[in-house]
Amino acid sequence: MKKYILIILLFAGVSATAQIKSATLVASGLTCSMCSKAIYKALEALPMIQTVAVDIEKSSYTMTFKDGVVSPDEIRNAVEKAGFFVASLQLQGTFNGSKVGKDTHIDISGSTYHFVAVADQTLNGEKTITLIDKNYLPQKARKKYSHKTSMKCFETGYMASCCPSFSNTAKRIYHVTL
Repeated sequence: MKKYILIILLFAGVSATAQIKSATLVASGLTCSMCSKAIYKALEALPMIQTVAVDIEKSSYTMTFKDGVVSPDEIRNAVEKAGFFVASLQLQGTFNGSKVGKDTHIDISGSTYHFVAVADQTLNGEKTITLIDKNYLPQKARKKYSHKTSMKCFETGYMASCCPSFSNTAKRIYHVTL
């Protein structure tokens, strides 16, 4: 009996998990160090952010997150309220057995991510995913992904009938690639 309980516990612990730990954001529209400081203060004020480090030369911000929900939209909104734009947003996370592939949907840190232009694989360890939604990449960079999926949610950013494993069509979905 003890053998069976041990085997059940081993298999129960092999579930796929993922958690976003940090992010690197590149902002556009900056002209001076005061611009950089405005974005820094806006990001630092977000409750999900633990730390923010700035690279003024690259207009980039590296953030670490508190445990819990990570919302790319809140990050983007903070940057836009400061008067600037997101040129790119990459999320760094720890993955444990997360199976991804073309048009795979997975939940990470409270948000749903739809993988585009990704070969079938299992993610383990530290990985970086890049947001490819509108307002997270310049139009030209985003356009190269538009033909890699035929799902309507890529254009709207919200789950639709093309997302068969989810029933809530009003839920925000983020499109990412590796």
